[in-house]
Amino acid sequence: MERKNPENELKKAHDLIKTLAEEIDYKNHKLSEMELSCKGVIHELTGEINVKNHSLLQLEQRYQEGLATVRWLEKETGLMRQEFGKEIRNLESANIKLTDKVEYQRKELHKLTKELEECTTQYRLENESLMNEIHKMKGNLQTQDLMGSSNNLNAKIDSLRKELKEKEEALDDMEILIGNLITKESISNQELKDAHEESIRGLQEMLNYRTTFAIKRMGEINHEAFQEVCLLKFVNEDWKEKAAVLCSLWQEYLKDGQWHPFKKEIVKGQLQEVINDDDEKLKGLRNEYGGVAYEAVKTALLELNEYNPSGRYATPVVWNRKEGRRASLKEIMQYVIKQLKSHKRKRMPLP
Repeated sequence: MERKNPENELKKAHDLIKTLAEEIDYKNHKLSEMELSCKGVIHELTGEINVKNHSLLQLEQRYQEGLATVRWLEKETGLMRQEFGKEIRNLESANIKLTDKVEYQRKELHKLTKELEECTTQYRLENESLMNEIHKMKGNLQTQDLMGSSNNLNAKIDSLRKELKEKEEALDDMEILIGNLITKESISNQELKDAHEESIRGLQEMLNYRTTFAIKRMGEINHEAFQEVCLLKFVNEDWKEKAAVLCSLWQEYLKDGQWHPFKKEIVKGQLQEVINDDDEKLKGLRNEYGGVAYEAVKTALLELNEYNPSGRYATPVVWNRKEGRRASLKEIMQYVIKQLKSHKRKRMPLP
C-alpha cells in the first residue's frame, strides 16, 4: 500500500481551503451585488408604488371634486330649470296680458270711434237744431224787444234768454265731449303705434330671409322691378346704375304731397281711393318702362296711401310673408315667446 505524503495532503487541503475561500468570497461578492441590485429594484418599486399611490390619491381627489362639481351642476341645472320655467311663465303671462291689453285697446278704439261718429252725427244734428232755435230765439227777442216792454213780455224775454243760454251751454258741452273723445282716440292710436314700433325694434335682429315674418317698408318701391326693366332696356350701358337712379327718382316722386294720382270709386259697396290710371306721370312711366315698373310704383303708392298718407315716406311694418299681409301684434308676441323658449332650451346645460 502506497504511503501518502503528508505535505502533499496538507498542500491539497490548503489549496482546497483557498479555493473554497475564493469561491465563498466570489459568492459573497455576487450576493452583495444581488443585494444591492435588489435594494435598487425595491427602491425603484417603492418609488413607483409611492408615485402610483400619489397619483391614485390625486385621481381620487379629482373624482371627489368632479363628483362635487356634478352634484353642484345638477343642483344649478335644477335651479336654472326652475328659473327658466318661471321666466317662461312670466313671459307667457306678460304676453297674455299684453295681448289682452292690445285687444282691449282695439275694442276701446273701435268703441271710441263709434262713439265719436255717433256724437259727431248727433252734434251735427243738434248743432243745426240748436242754431235754428238760437236764430229763432234771437229773432223772437228782437221782435219782442221792438213790440214793447210790458211785465209779461219781459218775463217771456228772460225765459227765452235763459233757454238760449242753456242751449248754448249744451252746445259747448257737446263740443267738449267730442274733443275728449278725439283726444282718447288719438292716445289709443298712439299707444298702438308705439307698441308696433317697439315690436319692430325688438325683431330687427331676430328675423332673416328664412323666418315667417320680415320687416317690410310699406311705400318703398321694389328696386328689382326697375333692375328687370333696365337689364333689357340698357343692354350696352350700366343698367344697375340706371335702375338705381330711376328707382330713387320715383321714390322722390312718391314723397311729393302735391302729387295725388288717386280717384274715388265704389269698391265692394264702399267708397275707396284707387289709382288713377289716367294720371299723366303714371302713363308716361308705363309707356316708357312697361308694366313691371308701373306695377311696382302703383303698389308703393297704394301702400303709402294706406300706411302713411300724410307723411308720404316708407313706413316699416312686421310682414307675414307666408300669408302676404301685415302681422298682428298677437302674432308677433306669440312668435317672440316661441323664439325665447327655443333660445333658452339651446342655452340650458345638460344634467
